Amino acid sequence: MDLNFNSCKILIVGDVMLDKYYFGKVERISPEAPVPIVNIVTEESRLGGASNVANNITSLGGQATLCGAIGYDFFGKEIERMAHRKGIKTAFVKTEQPTITKARIIGGRQQIVRIDYEQHLELSEKAREDFQIHLASLFQEFPTLVISDYGKGMISEELCSFLIKTAKSHRTRVIVDPKGQNWKKYTGADLITPNVKELGDIIGHPVKNNDQEIAVAALEIVHRYGLSALLVTRSEQGMSLISDQNILHLPTHSQEVFDVSGAGDTVVAALSLALTQGQDITEAMRIVLKTAFLNLRYKVFQECRIICKFRMERCYQHILFFRCNDMPIKLTQHFYPFLHACNIRSTNKHQLDLF
Repeated sequence: MDLNFNSCKILIVGDVMLDKYYFGKVERISPEAPVPIVNIVTEESRLGGASNVANNITSLGGQATLCGAIGYDFFGKEIERMAHRKGIKTAFVKTEQPTITKARIIGGRQQIVRIDYEQHLELSEKAREDFQIHLASLFQEFPTLVISDYGKGMISEELCSFLIKTAKSHRTRVIVDPKGQNWKKYTGADLITPNVKELGDIIGHPVKNNDQEIAVAALEIVHRYGLSALLVTRSEQGMSLISDQNILHLPTHSQEVFDVSGAGDTVVAALSLALTQGQDITEAMRIVLKTAFLNLRYKVFQECRIICKFRMERCYQHILFFRCNDMPIKLTQHFYPFLHACNIRSTNKHQLDLF
């Protein structure tokens, strides 16, 4: 299986966000109100929303161009710096509204509060027209478009329809990571990637997580919105591809460890790369299952780095699973102290051995 995505170019349009994490210690309660006082020790910034899709694409070796809206503020500049550092090309429209930012205050092992900086995005008519003209000029470079909708206003019905229509005229594949119940704007897309809950919301009633109900509900959605296919992520049950030509249910390798919930951005990234590389949809799904969950490995190591003494057993279990299933684990240098604590050594940057 060739997982070299260096030549794969993906255009991502969607809601650009920044995730901020403030880690600290809680040792006393405020005298002003019955709330904990968090003494901040360290902070981290991570690309979120459509930015995270682009980040996952470049992390897997692909070439990502990210389009969306940011503000003229510090957080917007931080997104630009991070994207540049990670090799993500950008085509941002600047607005007077604040850059969408989610700040999480974490004391010890507990998230204390989340603070959101956001307004529903409303572009001026001129800004919208200029943005669409610029987007139209990009399509001839990209065989695949990812629409990353987080319901923050970037992916309006007008813009989404424009993107799909323009993509079709350039024979560009359209993959949508959906949000909300207005799926009319996604009409004509090649592939949409809802989870089971989102599928139930659109169909109008809860859908049980079994093969038959997933297939029936998904086919109705495919026909209703003129889609080529629907790829439903099903948590520990894996994923299902539903189209008029094919119904395929692909389970995960281990229901005890593998769980696709919360891995939507990585699923979309891996899927878009595999299809752009020329893999058929069945093989692309297998690639997704083998690569998307390395994102879970990264999150586990992030937790270890911050609160390692509480997470070592969990970290060890995930690493063992990846090794037993012959999955590559790419490391960065700050992971090595935690590998040592888990009795794991690295013979090279793509290989882990347990001892």
